[in-house]
Amino acid sequence: GIVSIMTLTVLAYERYIRVVHAKVVDFSWSWRAIAYIWLYSLAWTGAPLVGWNRYTLEIHGLGCSVDWKSKDPNDTSFVLLFFLGCLVAPVGIMAYCYGHILYAVRMTVQVIKLLKYEKKVAKMCFLMISTFLICWMPYAVVSLLVTYGYSNLVTPTVAIIPSFFAKSSTAYNPVIYIFMSRKV
Repeated sequence: GIVSIMTLTVLAYERYIRVVHAKVVDFSWSWRAIAYIWLYSLAWTGAPLVGWNRYTLEIHGLGCSVDWKSKDPNDTSFVLLFFLGCLVAPVGIMAYCYGHILYAVRMTVQVIKLLKYEKKVAKMCFLMISTFLICWMPYAVVSLLVTYGYSNLVTPTVAIIPSFFAKSSTAYNPVIYIFMSRKV
C-alpha cells in the first residue's frame, strides 16, 4: 500500500513538473524516485520490527498489520505519523500537483495535441489515485476507529471487507492502464 500511494504521488509530481514547468524527467531521476519510494516504504514497514509499534493479527484474524489497538504513547505516535506520512501528506501532494496541472491546462491554449495527451495522462493518473483512495479509505477509517478506542464498533466481519478491499487495490492499476492507454 505504501509503495502504491508513494508511486502515485511521484507520478503526480512528475506530471506536475512536466505540464506546469515544462521539464522532462530523465532516466536517472526515475530510478532515484523508485529507490526513494522503496526506501520510504521500507522505513515505515520496518519501524514496527525495531520497536516503534509492532505487527499483530488484524481483528478478522486473516492477515496482520500494525497494532492499531495499543494505547502505548509510542505506538499511538507511530499510528498518527504513519497516517500523516503515508496517507494525508501523499494525498495533499497529489491534490496540489493535479490542482496546478488543471489550472495550467485551462490557462494554456497552445499545442492542442500535446495538451490532449497530457490531459489524457492526467485523467488516467487521477483515476488511479481515486481508485487507490476508494480502496484504502475504509481501511484507514476502521484502523483509526480501533486506534482511538472505538474497537467495539469494528467486528471481525466489518474489519475483513476494508482489509481485503484495500489489499486488492494493486490489481486495479493494470486494468486502468489497459483501458486508458494504447501504448500498454
